[in-house]
Amino acid sequence: MYFITYSYNIICLLARMLFGLALSERKTAELLKNIESKFNGKFSPTTFKKIKKFQGIQQYIINDSFAKFENRTTNTKERENNKLYFVLASLYDDLMDENIVSQAILNEMFLNPAQATPGSFSETVLIDTHLKLLSLVHHKEAYQKVLNNIHQAQIDSLEQLKSDISLDRILSITERKGGYSLLMCRHYIEMSNNENIDNCWYQLGGMIQMTNDLYDIYKDTVAGIHTFANTQNEFDKIRDQYVSQIHKYKTSVEKLDYDDSKKLIFQIKLSLIPALGFVALENLKQLQGRAERLKPFAAYPRKDLIIDMEKIKNIVKLIKYSYQIAKNKTIAI
Repeated sequence: MYFITYSYNIICLLARMLFGLALSERKTAELLKNIESKFNGKFSPTTFKKIKKFQGIQQYIINDSFAKFENRTTNTKERENNKLYFVLASLYDDLMDENIVSQAILNEMFLNPAQATPGSFSETVLIDTHLKLLSLVHHKEAYQKVLNNIHQAQIDSLEQLKSDISLDRILSITERKGGYSLLMCRHYIEMSNNENIDNCWYQLGGMIQMTNDLYDIYKDTVAGIHTFANTQNEFDKIRDQYVSQIHKYKTSVEKLDYDDSKKLIFQIKLSLIPALGFVALENLKQLQGRAERLKPFAAYPRKDLIIDMEKIKNIVKLIKYSYQIAKNKTIAI
């Protein structure tokens, strides 16, 4: 029975993405071009591509899965909100990563956007998008708390450039940065307002951030960014910390006040995310081999740390781990 339920829901999800992502990307490209025309500027090619691609993936895998708890998919307005979120988040990340503006100016733009004075196209669009999203959320006080927390987590993440940062501090920043980023999106969708739903979004976001860190080991190592994935040299410890976050996420799903059948379907669709993490973990295990420890990650060539998810063998691994995770089966790796 589980095999049928799993297969049906994964095939439906992949089919919707296959036929829907192209349309979603076209609509997002139109939105971005309209913004460029309105404010007489240009997104960087990298930012344009990132917004266009990833908003659709989140829409189908995450947002629609949450909406299904209430027997629907997201509506046109909610999908538009998701696109605006990716504009806001991408521009914010660019300003943080590239150190284009001072921390004081970034604080003003994010925490007091109505009073901020933009100095560039990116700043103008960030403020305009931020104000639009602020105006449409219903639970403004709760949303503002999330904004304050994600902004603080982003500021704290600058500590990850320091070589003496502790692992506990890295884990705290990682969870908060991923958790509050995704929790913002919860406010753009009409759902029941309760702490269990908020916690599910938050724990899922933490898991996504850790998954990203597993895939960004090479890039982060070159950039001097210290993450849970590249500051340790024992595979078992890296795996156990990732599994711990998966457990937090799955526990948060179990606490949701929905039918078990709905929660199973949700877990099946979302299982693709931790499954990605296990594909990356398997690669790390192979790199360590029979040695007691991994080498320093700077010693590995790029090809050893980059995982190509377009390869058939990795897609097969993804489905295998997804099936096991949604079934609550312990993965031996």
